[in-house]
Amino acid sequence: MEQRRVALAVSVALFAAASVSTFVAMALPWLFHRLDKDPAFGSGPLATVVQDLLSVSIYFVVATAVVT
Repeated sequence: MEQRRVALAVSVALFAAASVSTFVAMALPWLFHRLDKDPAFGSGPLATVVQDLLSVSIYFVVATAVVT
């Protein structure tokens, strides 16, 4: 039974992280453009760092909620 909870946590976290990463990849360059800055600043390393931080956070929240 524990393996099913872990599998559920990983699959839900992966889906959520991929969805949020897609949104961040679209939103950051748009936001930079709206602020009259070069949109390329929001699509490179900055987007990657934000996506990574959100992905890890999402995984820990989902895993804590599902497994415990």
